[in-house]
Amino acid sequence: MKIHRLPADLANQIAAGEVVERPASVVKELVENALDAGARHVDVRLAAGGLDLIAVRDDGEGMAPDDALVAFARHATSKLSCAEDLPAVATLGFRGEALPSIAAVGRVRVVTRRPADPNGVAVEADASGARAAGVAGAAPGTSVEVRDLFAETPARRKFLRAPATELGHVVDTLTRIAVASPAVGFRLEHDGREVLGLPPIHEPRERLVQVLGRERALALAPVEAAMGGYTLGGFLAPPSETVSSARLVWTYVRIGRGSGRWVRDRLLLRAVLDGYESLLLRGRYPIAVLFVAVPPGEVDVNVHPAKLEVRFRRPAAVHQLIAPALRARLATALAPGPAAGHPITIGEGGPAYAARGADTREPEAPGEQPGLWAPAPRGFASLRFIGQIFDGYLLCEGEGRVMLIDQHAAHERVVFERLRAEQRSGGVARDPLLVPEAIELPATEVAVLAEHAGVLATAGLEGEPFGEGTYLLRTIPRLLRGRDVGALVRAIAAELVEEGTSAAAARAADAALATVACHSVVRVGQRLDAAEVQALLASMDGVEVSAHCPHGRPVAAELGRTQVEGLFRR
Repeated sequence: MKIHRLPADLANQIAAGEVVERPASVVKELVENALDAGARHVDVRLAAGGLDLIAVRDDGEGMAPDDALVAFARHATSKLSCAEDLPAVATLGFRGEALPSIAAVGRVRVVTRRPADPNGVAVEADASGARAAGVAGAAPGTSVEVRDLFAETPARRKFLRAPATELGHVVDTLTRIAVASPAVGFRLEHDGREVLGLPPIHEPRERLVQVLGRERALALAPVEAAMGGYTLGGFLAPPSETVSSARLVWTYVRIGRGSGRWVRDRLLLRAVLDGYESLLLRGRYPIAVLFVAVPPGEVDVNVHPAKLEVRFRRPAAVHQLIAPALRARLATALAPGPAAGHPITIGEGGPAYAARGADTREPEAPGEQPGLWAPAPRGFASLRFIGQIFDGYLLCEGEGRVMLIDQHAAHERVVFERLRAEQRSGGVARDPLLVPEAIELPATEVAVLAEHAGVLATAGLEGEPFGEGTYLLRTIPRLLRGRDVGALVRAIAAELVEEGTSAAAARAADAALATVACHSVVRVGQRLDAAEVQALLASMDGVEVSAHCPHGRPVAAELGRTQVEGLFRR
């Protein structure tokens, strides 16, 4: 087999594939360049979903004629000059590959002018290279046009979706970027029609008003935290508003005083999910916008060709900053009692988190923020119990509303919170098994159970390895006396192997407590008398969070008086 060098143009096209996946990739790179250049307004124009034309115009500082040509050389940059500068890069990252990668798969024309220059200059580039194209009249700033994307690489072009789909990806990309830069105005036009218009504003929440709509944006709960030189800020939606993927968990990283960059990071996502622990249904994801600021040198921003991922120097510190902060903020926002909030409402539609049709008016500054949930402003015990329907749902009345309470979910949350309190104060009450139960498991799962034996013991599950593929369970939580917990132990072991972190052990302990609670409480189909109902309602007022069962199902739903009257045309 003969080894030979690839032609330069082919090598560049292959390398470009790491940076330019679709039109949205081009928009991302060009808009981030505009922001790094200090732009206050960015206009994006597309034709045919970006396949025929992508044009990005900004009012940033522009480039000198020589710099405009050098910008198309691979690994050319103005952000650093030596290896020692890398840790201090505080812009939206550096790879020096955006413009040459785009030119490798499309025809590019750049017109740029610095404010002090009388004229602008033009540069044209394609797979064969870049060349000066003379003087050009232009306002200060830079304009980049990319035509016929992937025209010379039809094998890649055929994998792109319909123009409408590609437009959707561009909208998502531009929206995520805009959320991190509220002081910058953004406009997106497709085939001559304005699709997105976001005037510059002052605060991140005001940007969210533009993107999500006023009512939903103002319902988000703010969160702030700081620890070990890292700071966290952002907004959280109630756990009742979830989606089937992580696409609306928007996480941003800021280095020093630099701009925030949206990143797709497993560590940050895991921390968010841990913050929403016991509040989400399995397979559902929350809606959250979070900004993590780190000092220079604490994060590597260049571990991904398209700058979509980062690597933290102290990942455990990042997790310890985010998860507890979210957990505490959600507990406060979801607490029962007098705080006004936004309850789960029967007949209310899901969130329309799309930029199209969003409110683009200059928003008013929000006032005091409410809680996320307040179905019983004076407490659940203040509700008047009317009756039990379908042998599982409690019908109550109070504060001008009718409440439906899932008796199993409500009791499950109460017991779960009590078990967790027991765990924190020394361990869940447990009973020794007369004959220890031998549970067959793969050797790796037996090993990981042994590694985290201390955490699991606090949940009432004590045991140790017994041979190569067996785990010997010696105690079970007292509430599960007489029940089979083998399946529970297997599920915990599988999760610990997958995650492999101490945080996973804590999640596993919570999962164990949730299962204990689920198997020990009143079920749908079981009749309750009035005294039992009143005792349950009073118990709900005594727990930290009562909005959801520990598996994420809602505990209660409401129907307001005006909604009831509307059903009868009153």
